[in-house]
Amino acid sequence: MKQKTLRKIACLGIMALSAGALVGCAQTQEPSVKIVSDDVSDEYSMVEVDYGDVVLEQQISCLYSQVSEENLSFSIENRELTHIYVSDGDSVKEGQAVAKLNVDDLEKKVRDNEDLIEQCDLIITETNKLIDYYEGILSGSASLKKREEIEFKISDAKQQLDEVESEKKGALRENNEFGAIIEKSVLYAGMDGTVSSINKSFIGTRPSKGATVMKIINTDHCSFISRNEEAFELLNVGDPVTIDVSEDKRYNATVIEKDAEGGRVIMDLDEPDYSIKMSTRGTINIELERADNVLTLPREAVHTTEDMAYVYRLTDKGVRELAEIEVGIMGTNLVEIKNGLVPYEQVILRKGKIGQ
Repeated sequence: MKQKTLRKIACLGIMALSAGALVGCAQTQEPSVKIVSDDVSDEYSMVEVDYGDVVLEQQISCLYSQVSEENLSFSIENRELTHIYVSDGDSVKEGQAVAKLNVDDLEKKVRDNEDLIEQCDLIITETNKLIDYYEGILSGSASLKKREEIEFKISDAKQQLDEVESEKKGALRENNEFGAIIEKSVLYAGMDGTVSSINKSFIGTRPSKGATVMKIINTDHCSFISRNEEAFELLNVGDPVTIDVSEDKRYNATVIEKDAEGGRVIMDLDEPDYSIKMSTRGTINIELERADNVLTLPREAVHTTEDMAYVYRLTDKGVRELAEIEVGIMGTNLVEIKNGLVPYEQVILRKGKIGQ
């Protein structure tokens, strides 16, 4: 009986030790984690690194319109615009008055001053005659008392003469000032042409100096005109350009003028096309940089930050990964690949298959 009991105790001890050993192993063993990557290759459109020509272009817009045009504005202000002598579409001749500011008060002052000047001239003439008369008396044999009286009259006449002459000079000076303002109060057409627009909102107001009141154009000579700042930087007189107006229509032209004052570059067609309509819009592509027969990718496939350029590609297991690359010219459609990829290697163009 004792032997059976001892055997049970021994067995229990062995089981306890075994259990303790198992517990200890469970505390020190690290579990293994299996990472499974899904194949996502079916989710992307791919593109090959291939050889091509990379071209960087600058697009400049232009408009087919009249070359001769002028914006009319007043060179004075604080005067009400009261008269417009023409209407939209009217033909005008060079030198024709087309608008006028209200200067009635100045015109009245000029007329009053002219009357005053005429009176002054009459007084000056008569006073000079009187002085000559008195001086004639002094040259004769007049008594001392008489001479003193005549000299006093001469002095008084000369003082009056100075006052009248001063008043005349003041009137003349005012008329010169008023006349300059009156002259600037009228707008004149600077060329033969057609009134294309009038700012009727200015009527009854006081337009600011330099504000366009109306525009006159001459459609006898039309050209493509660009008002882009880039056109001034990139184009010079004599440069040939190609102007695209639609997918299947383009014109060859030549830069004939850089009008800095008007802020425009003018280009004449090499072969006139009388069917082209006014206000036809065009685009000029100017080549800035070029690299021929280099490794390229579409711009859509290349991503950039301030510090790097990179693409996405798929591993053999179909997992997307980032690959840093070195690029050259970032062209209009293609990017030059200098390092980081090999010919005909595939990279991700976009997410989603073509046509999806």
